[in-house]
Amino acid sequence: MRGTSSTSFAEVLRQAEAAFAGVAESSGSLESEAQELFSVADAIDSSNQLVRTLSDPGRPAEVKEATVRTLLSSRVSPQSLDKTLEVVRRRWSEQEDILDALELLGVSALLEQAQSEGVLEQVEGELFEVSRMIDDSGELTAALDGARENPSQRATMLSTLLDGRTHRLTAALAARAVGRRTELKPARRVEEFARFASDRRRRAFAAVSSAVPLNEAQQARLGAVLSSIYGREVQMNLQVDPDVVGGLRIQVGDDLYDATVLARLSRARSQLVA
Repeated sequence: MRGTSSTSFAEVLRQAEAAFAGVAESSGSLESEAQELFSVADAIDSSNQLVRTLSDPGRPAEVKEATVRTLLSSRVSPQSLDKTLEVVRRRWSEQEDILDALELLGVSALLEQAQSEGVLEQVEGELFEVSRMIDDSGELTAALDGARENPSQRATMLSTLLDGRTHRLTAALAARAVGRRTELKPARRVEEFARFASDRRRRAFAAVSSAVPLNEAQQARLGAVLSSIYGREVQMNLQVDPDVVGGLRIQVGDDLYDATVLARLSRARSQLVA
């Protein structure tokens, strides 16, 4: 995605990942929600008119939201409906981008599940291996290409092949990669998901509890401080807890800070760089 779509996707992904992290922290499963998001993308993709309606920047957001509610309210969970509404409220540069956004939210849900189970690195590596396996097997490539007009058959084919050979989340992601009707080759689709997993794994994740809600400027400053400390992008999951001592509590992996400690670390890093 580029331009407006890139900005829109970053916004919906940030919100979705915060919600996914909350489900994972409560030991819930995200696999059914991921499949619902995939189904939503497929349902929209099945109608050219629907894709045009939901991706049209000139159409009021209220009309798009009403269309989605009519189509999906009785078919998906409130969580999946909310994320779909967040997607259609945004502006997208290309029609396909709205479908890509919904699909990648589903992918993100499965990756959050992998992270909560401690297998994210394994899933990432296996996806790259599956991509190479497809490239290296003329027979498999031909079989997947031959079922191009039947994406569900391709998904079943790859799921059967990977059953017992990879983690179940790897198999689910790979099946989805080849199970969407697209011009991109199956191996490249699986590779795209692997790279998305790689990007996620390189990011740090911070659980931030504050005594009062942080405004956008405060969130931006906190994100900049954390990124400078860890040398990479830090995704923040924000929660309000009036009982937080000192007004702010941040946990990144095994690192636990309060606002005072974080400020000292930031000053120390600035002095070292200077």
